[in-house]
Amino acid sequence: MDSTYDLSDLSDSPFYEYLNTNYIPTDSQIIEIRSHLFPHEAELARIESLIVDLTAQRARVKSYIAPHKSLISCPRRLPAELVEQIFVDCLPTTHNAVMSVKEPPLLLGRICSGWRSIALSSPKLWNSLHIYAPLISNQEIKRGLTEWLTRSAPLPILLSAQYNSIAYPRTYPENDTVLPLLIPFSARWSELILTNVSPDEACSLAEVNAPLLDNVKLAFRDDFDESDGDRLFRSQIFFGGHAPKITIASPIPRCIVPNTHFTWEHITHLALIWERPAHSFSGDSVLTAEMAYRLMSSCRFLKSLELPLHYSELDLVVDPPMSFPMLESLRLWSHVSSLAGTMSFLDGLILAQLTTLHLTIQEARDDWSQRHLFLLQCIERLGVRSPLIADLHLECKDLPSTLAFVRNLHVFSRLQRLDLALWKPGNDWCNIYNTVETHFFEALYPTDKSNICPELRELSVCSRDFGEGVWMNFLQANIDLGTNFRRLHLKLWYLYDTWEMDDPDVSEYRSRGLDVVVEYIQVPVNSGYANSRSAWEGIERQH
Repeated sequence: MDSTYDLSDLSDSPFYEYLNTNYIPTDSQIIEIRSHLFPHEAELARIESLIVDLTAQRARVKSYIAPHKSLISCPRRLPAELVEQIFVDCLPTTHNAVMSVKEPPLLLGRICSGWRSIALSSPKLWNSLHIYAPLISNQEIKRGLTEWLTRSAPLPILLSAQYNSIAYPRTYPENDTVLPLLIPFSARWSELILTNVSPDEACSLAEVNAPLLDNVKLAFRDDFDESDGDRLFRSQIFFGGHAPKITIASPIPRCIVPNTHFTWEHITHLALIWERPAHSFSGDSVLTAEMAYRLMSSCRFLKSLELPLHYSELDLVVDPPMSFPMLESLRLWSHVSSLAGTMSFLDGLILAQLTTLHLTIQEARDDWSQRHLFLLQCIERLGVRSPLIADLHLECKDLPSTLAFVRNLHVFSRLQRLDLALWKPGNDWCNIYNTVETHFFEALYPTDKSNICPELRELSVCSRDFGEGVWMNFLQANIDLGTNFRRLHLKLWYLYDTWEMDDPDVSEYRSRGLDVVVEYIQVPVNSGYANSRSAWEGIERQH
């Protein structure tokens, strides 16, 4: 700073009394103010000039220091193997890598030439790829895809492709876009997931040899029909002795089961999922019990099975029951079926190693008075034939006699996880206690003398409100006795916006090591159930 310049305090200004006021100076005062500011403005200009010079000087010094520091930086001295592992840890963990310069691995090649060289020479960075089919149109992207997969050699590769959900005509060019680019690498396929895939595209897999293929998931569009199922059976996926894990979602899952004799002994995990068209329902789309038995008998080494089932009273009864000694997980889903029929289907099976059983019956068509007997008889037989069940999920609208059902759970001595959907919105909302008994949790209370489910660790219940005291007492009983119970998830339906749902204080239970989640779900207004007790019935609500 200039030694001749003296910056006085603001209070020393001859115009201090007028500062920060609405005072309007006279012409003579304006001249005085300008004269007073002249040396200050000159000093400001001098300082700003110095700042410009110093900034330029600082930039020169920094530009000299930076490359020297780079020479001695830690990242420069990291072994290439460690850099590669860091890069691998940067890859997405919930999905396959995508072809975007904003995400790894492409992003990792834009840092420096040295790291780019490491990235391009590391197969682990390139052995997974997700593709959005409509974008694979120009030659540059196609070349990039081929280069990507070439870099992954010799590792097995994980592939997923998302097709356009619109069912274009089968001659649409998009149908011939992706698989022709992937098939040259089929010898290294480990996982293949195709979503919204056209039947023609999927059936092009028929002659593909993929010896390393371990997991296949195909989700078809609505234009999948029975003739496509026939073509799909000829695929190496089913008859090539590979791909032990197969998931197929289609609007007609029954088409996946051949009408003639077949053997898929290499398949250990099979899931057939019904992608129900929004505009229709047909029991003819899913599997009958006879088809399910035929499928299972052709896959004798199954460990996991998921099926959409429509049971008819005309379906055959298997006697003696078929044994599947390796099946550990069974998931059955039925939209409209008979509870007795579903239970009868299970009676045709002996599943000695079964540990996971999920049953979903969206709408049971049994006589109400008979459901109780069907359910309890099935529970007893399952307990004898499948004593290792540890994970039980049961979803059945209007489940009869909840209390009696729970009391019979003692047949599953190893039960660790219980998931019950006891009720969903229906026309019987007014009969709020018809299907959900208030003593549900009391039946599960552990005592020092008895415990229906001594190994129970997790309980999930979807129902109407039990009242806080009921389930809190259940938690406290488990705490007092030091049981293995660790998690409670309640999903409780309520009807009106005006109902006040106060989140219960579960902090005390969490501090004791319990994971407690209470979730309130409002009955959808447009479902017809909430409107049935509303003055606005028949009037579209405005938001």
